[in-house]
Amino acid sequence: MGVKLSDVLTKERIIINLNGRDKYDVLGKLVNVAKTSDKVINEADLLKKVIEREKIKSTGIGGGIGIPHAQTSGVTDIIACLGISEQGIEFNSLDDKPVHLVFLIATKERTHSTYLGLLSRIARLFIDESFKQKIIKSNTPEEIMNLILEKEKE
Repeated sequence: MGVKLSDVLTKERIIINLNGRDKYDVLGKLVNVAKTSDKVINEADLLKKVIEREKIKSTGIGGGIGIPHAQTSGVTDIIACLGISEQGIEFNSLDDKPVHLVFLIATKERTHSTYLGLLSRIARLFIDESFKQKIIKSNTPEEIMNLILEKEKE
């Protein structure tokens, strides 16, 4: 089945009311939360790789979702963080719309297939507009994790 979002995301790594001056500010905040995981051994490298990746091409995939990601030796295993912004963050998205959900995904180098599987799984979960709105309007990280766990059972 591969890696599910609930396998790599924890409530400690969900930021509600994420805001920032720009997307790079937001990426910094997400990496800051990522480093609470013992899987992150070099947050500076993680941030550098995420920013480099973002400069090549925006990870705003449209539909209000951004999935910044990096492969880095700064992590020992795949890890995810989620930031939620009800008002939206300018992200240079493919559809020019602001993003409301930002998933930061970091993996070790050479774990490409795991990571692509997770990206497509996230895209599938959040293609459901009513589910997406429920997540955006959630008040606690616990509530969000429960919604994701329920949805993944479908």
